[in-house]
Amino acid sequence: MPEMAEPLLVLFAREPRRQALEKGLAGRAGEQLFAAFAHGWVDAVRRLGARLAIAAPRGDRAGWQRCLPETSVAFLEQRGDSFGERLEDSARQAADLGGTVVLVGGDVAPSSEILAAAFDLLEEGADAVLAPAPDGGVSLVALPAEDMDLLRRIAPRRFDVFFRLSESLRARGRRVRLVAAAPDVDGRRQLGRLLRTLPASLRETARQALSPLRCRFREPHLLSLLPERTRPSGLRAPPTAA
Repeated sequence: MPEMAEPLLVLFAREPRRQALEKGLAGRAGEQLFAAFAHGWVDAVRRLGARLAIAAPRGDRAGWQRCLPETSVAFLEQRGDSFGERLEDSARQAADLGGTVVLVGGDVAPSSEILAAAFDLLEEGADAVLAPAPDGGVSLVALPAEDMDLLRRIAPRRFDVFFRLSESLRARGRRVRLVAAAPDVDGRRQLGRLLRTLPASLRETARQALSPLRCRFREPHLLSLLPERTRPSGLRAPPTAA
């Protein structure tokens, strides 16, 4: 029998500097926060004996290589006009690499426990695994190839993504399993709420990312200055293809 490929985690994200800018966490501390998130997922992958791929716009590849210079990673180019199209295409590219595939947003706090649970559920026979986000989105997703078309329907800034996706899967007769809710960072407010729940290794970095603008609350929010297509890029918002 052919040897089974190791499971694969796909980090669907802008490179840390651009992601920080889109989240309104501009500056070195914001970049360091999302770099720390990425390194946390790298550690989780290594701990579980899995592989890592990063799905990002072509122009972000150099930034990711600077962030993870000594990490073995497959780069997938985000392609498509909408967020959903880019997510679906990235999932299909990852599936071509073989093995069990789990996708997670780059703005999701790393958790080896949640990732391990997702891999285990898939190995035990689940058709799909989802991690709901506290705001109604989806932070982690694993779908069979025949259901990846559902990813195309995911629209940015919708708070019924988890409900619609899980209901669509069940309507197709799929065995859907859930892992613990995975918090993501869509901006300064969400990061402030997550501060106490973050691992100690990330908490100080998060505080530093929040501190630069605390005394500048009268200034326009940086996020409002960005074009519509460049706003938050987790699993519910569209990163801009280069």
